[in-house]
Amino acid sequence: MRTRIRVLGAAATGAALSICFAAGATAQTNGIVWEKDGWRVQMLVSTKTALGCQAIKGFASSHDASRSAAWGFISTVNGNWGLAMVGPAADRMSGQQVTITVDDQVLHVAVPRRLPNGLTIIGQLPANRMGVVASGRTLTFKAAATSAEFSLAGAGAALAAASKCAVAVREAAARSPGGLPSIGGNEASGGSSPKVSAGTGFYVSKSGEVLTNAHVVQGCATIGVKGHGDTTFRSARVKASDAKRDLALISAEASPGGGTPAVLSWRREARLGEQVAIFGFPYLGALASSGTFTRGDVTALAGIADNNAHFQLSAPVQPGNSGGPVVDDRGQVVGIVVAKLNALAVARVSRDIPQNVNFAIKSAEALSFMEANGVTASVANAGTKPLSGPDLAERLRDGAVLVMCSGSGTRAPGGSTTPNAKARRAEGGKLTGPG
Repeated sequence: MRTRIRVLGAAATGAALSICFAAGATAQTNGIVWEKDGWRVQMLVSTKTALGCQAIKGFASSHDASRSAAWGFISTVNGNWGLAMVGPAADRMSGQQVTITVDDQVLHVAVPRRLPNGLTIIGQLPANRMGVVASGRTLTFKAAATSAEFSLAGAGAALAAASKCAVAVREAAARSPGGLPSIGGNEASGGSSPKVSAGTGFYVSKSGEVLTNAHVVQGCATIGVKGHGDTTFRSARVKASDAKRDLALISAEASPGGGTPAVLSWRREARLGEQVAIFGFPYLGALASSGTFTRGDVTALAGIADNNAHFQLSAPVQPGNSGGPVVDDRGQVVGIVVAKLNALAVARVSRDIPQNVNFAIKSAEALSFMEANGVTASVANAGTKPLSGPDLAERLRDGAVLVMCSGSGTRAPGGSTTPNAKARRAEGGKLTGPG
């Protein structure tokens, strides 16, 4: 769910460090934006405040090898750096003067404090010494009665990713009237506001072009994509967009690994009653960051008010699934997830809650759009054999990408970013774009 937040001023740096990224945290992380070598970078917000981003890694100490805890760095929106951890060694250092060293260089002297939620705040770090941390091998805390050592392997890339993430949060906030950006989800908060939001796309060419919904990338200042096997987001741009069809082609930087994108094959139409599967990244930050696989059936060959560009399906669709592939049991694309019926709006009118009423754009519409923009889809062979559930899930996982958008865009009222959402309501339907 999107969260209305404000940005910290310089005087609030201490509050930004008073967060907990272990169990029982009062702050919320909003999706993994970078992951490599055991490090994980996530956006971090409290109920009302944008804190910045955090780079987290596990704890390793020869003095306390039987216990483990989370530890990491915090990059705040105003450019400050903090350090915090949870665990027995941290508890023993609380209230004592601690010397923080990187290899043989003294980085800082601080007095850690333990918060009621179990987090020990080591303190604010000098920003001009973070280069020492990035290039170091071992981070050491030494107090009178205890010490702890942390491996800094991979810290340089993690700190760079956390800093870039915090800058993106700050820039989004700066573009927001009143300094109130929306961060971390796929549902609209209403009106016009900067956003960091997520959707789904999938490869449609060997050169790495990705198909998604137009509303997923509408108004984005920056776009990033992350596929299976990617350790970080790759920059992308919109190559073509069709607001009426709600389709967009985006072109992304090549994967650092140099692999060939897993392009899905296509079928021109779905059949009523056939089983289909979808893959996407719903509720990013709450559910699995690696994506989710669900199944259902084609329940109608038209959408709301007999919209012949869509078909209806029963596979569960949530915020973040928009732009994801809908495939048959052979892994052939028959549609693109686009919308779901707004169950609460319908219930208020009919006093009945509709279940699993979701919609996809027909493959024929997508094929026409791609052809008009220079992309020739891979058409499946008639003799392709059905896949087992695990094989189908793997094929979709390999072909799908997470699409992240940051920047200022106008959201249609009612929780949809779909450009033609009002037109759909005029047709008599109550739709919500799933993000």
